[in-house]
Amino acid sequence: MSPLYFVPNSISDPTFESYLRDIHRYSDYQTVKEVLLPKLFESIEHFLDARHFRFACSNRFEGRFPTLHIQCPVGFVPDVIAIEFLVQTEVFCIKQSGQEFKLQGLDNLTHHLRVILVMGLAHWHPK
Repeated sequence: MSPLYFVPNSISDPTFESYLRDIHRYSDYQTVKEVLLPKLFESIEHFLDARHFRFACSNRFEGRFPTLHIQCPVGFVPDVIAIEFLVQTEVFCIKQSGQEFKLQGLDNLTHHLRVILVMGLAHWHPK
């Protein structure tokens, strides 16, 4: 079982994806969802035996921009990681624990998410 679980929503997902196509960010979204996040979680040894916890991902329109919302397991800090797809090509906004970071490019996004996850692991004690 993968530690990542994408929660499908048959009503809002097509609208979410259509909007991303309209702002020319659908390719970035697919790369993050289907390549970046799975590879990132596979590269962190602690997540390889993910049998008792999951990071649930869903598509959301909570702010001005479409967001890939990652709900972390109980006790993990941060409890939520939000990846916003801004209108500018390859610009992302990460929101977590009341902080906001704008990042340029997929490499910077990967490195920033890795730091968040590794720091979260340092203080997390799953049951």
